[in-house]
Amino acid sequence: MNRRRTLIVFILFVSILSVSTTSGYRAYALEQTAGTGNVIRLGYSESEEYGFFTQLLLDIAIELIEEGSIDASLAEKYKDANFEENFRNGDTLILWNDICDANKEGARYRFVREAFFNLDEMDEDEYPEMVNRDDVDVMLSMGTASGVYFSENEHKNKFMNMFSGDPIASHMVKSETERYTDNSYALLDKDTYKRQLDAGYKFIGFKKLGVVYEDSEDAYIYSAIDVVEEKSREYGFEVVYEYVNEPVSDDDYDRYYEVLKNAYRKLVNEGIDCLFVTVASIEYDTKMQELLDDSVIPAGIKTLAQDELIPVKNGVLFGVTLTDCAESAYHVVKQLRRYAEEEVPFDQLDMVCEVTPRIGVNYTTALRIGYEIPFEKLQIADYIYR
Repeated sequence: MNRRRTLIVFILFVSILSVSTTSGYRAYALEQTAGTGNVIRLGYSESEEYGFFTQLLLDIAIELIEEGSIDASLAEKYKDANFEENFRNGDTLILWNDICDANKEGARYRFVREAFFNLDEMDEDEYPEMVNRDDVDVMLSMGTASGVYFSENEHKNKFMNMFSGDPIASHMVKSETERYTDNSYALLDKDTYKRQLDAGYKFIGFKKLGVVYEDSEDAYIYSAIDVVEEKSREYGFEVVYEYVNEPVSDDDYDRYYEVLKNAYRKLVNEGIDCLFVTVASIEYDTKMQELLDDSVIPAGIKTLAQDELIPVKNGVLFGVTLTDCAESAYHVVKQLRRYAEEEVPFDQLDMVCEVTPRIGVNYTTALRIGYEIPFEKLQIADYIYR
């Protein structure tokens, strides 16, 4: 009888130990993942207002319509929206409020109206309001400055950064697979700017490239100067730099454009045969053509756009797309679902998203500078602007 009682006690002990161990593992897993049935509250932070940021936010919300978190009326309201090309100041906040209005009761993903931030419109002492909040679980972060701030200051919630020039160089993440912290995520493709410069060099050709950018650590990263230097060594072209300070307010734009024109003139006088128009605060639809007409086009200088195809539409000779908001949104939402619904640890989500590049050429600009584009090259262009 005593042996039987001892055996029963042993079996009970093993059962309790097994349950305890399983519960402990489950508790650890829930610390790393959202857990089935949990509502994921989303906030938003952007470095500044930018059409691509707004378009990506819209496409993320539209991806969540099928899942049932967002009402389909949002897609109908924005069916003709193209923020990449037709962005106006204030559009992002309007869109954010519309998304919050479209939140469906009881849905898994919910956008938090109060958790919207634009660093460009905030004082630095207000930045802490964005991080370690009690009303969000995941912050959607757009741009380098926003991503860097979250990587250095967000210790409570998760964040997903998008549209950073180089998240690895900015120390948001260690590599395409490694993080510094388990709450960080950065959408990345290490070779986008390399592909862009490869295409530009092979399509239009140049021996002396002029580059204008702000002499700061952030601008060095988002202007892809390290890639410019790498490709100059690979192909053997020379690079000449001029530095300008970006505008600090709306009243500073007149100063900015005059300094920018002067920088372009200096580069033309130094004998460049191509100008690399880097990502900057240029209002492309109203100012790009004016800036080029001042000295660059009269001198017959070829131009290559870093900021995708909007500068090409407005006068720059050649450009290559770096992003596709719909593709990126699909990837981001897929990873968010893996975290929230499949219980994949946040620091194991896939950060790499390679989009299909598309080539754009401004044929009118080519004629104006006397550059005859070979027919076989025109055939591979996806967009030809006149």
